[in-house]
Formats: sequence, structure tokens, C-alpha cells
Amino acid sequence: MDLLNRVLDKVAEVANEAYLDFSRWVDRLDDMEKLFFMVVFILILFMLILVRAGRRKADPARGRSFVSSIVLVMLFSFGAGWMIDSRFDVQDVINFF
Repeated sequence: MDLLNRVLDKVAEVANEAYLDFSRWVDRLDDMEKLFFMVVFILILFMLILVRAGRRKADPARGRSFVSSIVLVMLFSFGAGWMIDSRFDVQDVINFF
């Protein structure tokens, strides 16, 4: 049990350091770079949703899958734009949840 606790502590420490490094890197990006990475992430998310919907055995209408994908991407985009344009720091918004 002691070995497991030490391993979990080390994993938590490494994950915390990685999170801090990533948050510092994101803080140093300007708004255009953040917007570019968000667009790339949204496109990847959109493609994953459409590919997953196309491989389902129960074949729903293609319009339904497309509309649900668009709604999900629009909600994510709204939240991301809201965080970029807000007067609050993104770190404060993330720590709220």
C-alpha cells in the first residue's frame, strides 16, 4: 500500500507540474495564437463527432448527426470566446470549476 501511495503521489506531482507548465505556456500566447489553437481544436472535435456518427450501427439521419455536431461546436466556441473576451483571467475561470 505504501508503494502505491508513493507512486500516486509522484503521478500527482508530475501532473501538477505539467499543468503549471501548460498554463504558463498558454498565458504567454497572444490572442491570435489562442484563437488559432481553438479553431484547430474545434475542427478536430467536429471531425471526431462526424466520424463517430458515421460509424454507428443504428443509422440515424445524417442531418441529425450534423446538426448535433454543429450545436456542440457552437456551444464550445461561445464558451471559449466568452473566456477570451471577459475581463476575468482564464485561470480564475478554470479554478471556479
